[in-house]
Amino acid sequence: MKHLILLRHASAENGDVDRARALSALGRSEAARMGDALGALAERGFRPELLLTSPALRARETLAGVRGALVAARREEADEVLYLSSAGRLLTRLQALADADTQVLIVGHNPGLGELVRLLVERGAADVLLRAAHGLAPATLAALRIATPHWRDVGPRCAELVEFLRPRDVAPAA
Repeated sequence: MKHLILLRHASAENGDVDRARALSALGRSEAARMGDALGALAERGFRPELLLTSPALRARETLAGVRGALVAARREEADEVLYLSSAGRLLTRLQALADADTQVLIVGHNPGLGELVRLLVERGAADVLLRAAHGLAPATLAALRIATPHWRDVGPRCAELVEFLRPRDVAPAA
């Protein structure tokens, strides 16, 4: 069994150099909320060991904003393949993962992440699938369960969408 969490970067400032765009104040707030959501997902068995992020500043800052909730993480890598990649390229990256990494979090960008969710998901609870139909807004996460021991076998329509959360779906911390 593999667990995969896909997290779109949080809201970013506008800027001339795309890779250097930092999170906005809203984005920092979104990341904090999603950290709370990741903490709740850990209670449901989603505890990523490998954290992969796009090298873009906004993606790295989003990961930093949720990092406190990822207590099981053993490794963190910035991966050039994750910068503005297509769903196909992201799938190829997933298929190349070591099988020892059973739980993975990827922080990246649309449209590739949203397309990857649509490509992989076969089933899920009706309310979760309904939320997913609206796409990945900034800082949205999709938690997928994939019934395979090998990442190389991950392909279209292989996953259960266990959770799909936007920042507005997560209550602010008290």
